[in-house]
Amino acid sequence: MSDPMQAPTSGVLAAAATGVEDFIVSRGGDIDRIAGRSGLSTGQFALPTDRLDLTAYCRLFEEAARETQDGNLGLWFGQQFQPQMLGLVGYIALLSATAEEAVRNLASHFAYHQGNTHTQLVELDNGLLQLEYAIQDPAITQRRHDAELTMGMFCNVLRHAMGADWVPEAVLFEHTRPEQAHEHQNAFQADIHFGHRTNALIFRKVGLDRPMPTANADMLEIMRASLISLARNHHNTGQAPNRPSLKEQIASLIRSGLAERSCTLSDIAMHMNMPAWTLQRRLAQFDLSFGTLLEEVRYAEACRQLTMPGKDMGEIALALGYTETSAFSRAFRKWSGVSPRSWREQHLQKTAFLDAP
Repeated sequence: MSDPMQAPTSGVLAAAATGVEDFIVSRGGDIDRIAGRSGLSTGQFALPTDRLDLTAYCRLFEEAARETQDGNLGLWFGQQFQPQMLGLVGYIALLSATAEEAVRNLASHFAYHQGNTHTQLVELDNGLLQLEYAIQDPAITQRRHDAELTMGMFCNVLRHAMGADWVPEAVLFEHTRPEQAHEHQNAFQADIHFGHRTNALIFRKVGLDRPMPTANADMLEIMRASLISLARNHHNTGQAPNRPSLKEQIASLIRSGLAERSCTLSDIAMHMNMPAWTLQRRLAQFDLSFGTLLEEVRYAEACRQLTMPGKDMGEIALALGYTETSAFSRAFRKWSGVSPRSWREQHLQKTAFLDAP
């Protein structure tokens, strides 16, 4: 099985970098030098509908945090980032009828704005909703600042309708607890939890029927069509993926169900509102095997989690749906030819070499 860490990355619309030059300069950073180290140029930020390489975009904030010595730079960039700055997908949220419709549209349309990314609105018990966000490209290992700024962006969409004082019940992050984590509590005014399977906002459904102040059904359809058309045009020119394929949809559902061991063919078919035999037939039309796809997702997710130094082997095994660490180790050796510990050591050595001045 090929190394999923070598898979090509996706793109993100340049609107996601709106205001980043002034923000980084205000924090004492040299934006030209930081952008250059990230594989970008400041000229790429000028047109919101252009696409940026997603790896480079994430690295931009890591480099900026390193140069400015501001360990929470992404966190604070997201807190000041207003929905309209996000471009087409931001306006899709702002023009929605209610706050709930805004977050549902944000979740369902974000894949057109940013490729290879999971966004989903999940209904929990006790009247709670969970808005999930996670980059799915395992090659993008520097993603902490992106996660923190995105959660801030999502919060500001809800505040547009619910008021500036609105706060979520909790915020979840994939990454381990950073230094100065008390600033996250101050920023979100909510319980903060690190080391989860996905990044997410958790908030109450009550009150989300409140109208969006800028609701406009006609303009919403125009923005929706523009975003989808733009994504298709980028796809046709090879710049970015189109709407998630069947394989990508299933992979996303498998990834979401790994830890709870709810990722069988029947589980996924139920989530997709179709009989298991129908899903199997659709997969066969594309010469896909559910079992092979499950293994690919597990391997990619294992590699991603192994790049996180705070994760021990037992935690990773549980996150992938294994009840025993030994079963995970045997599976990983079958996929990669080496043990998980050896793979992690090799990856850390490679990263240290690439990051060396």
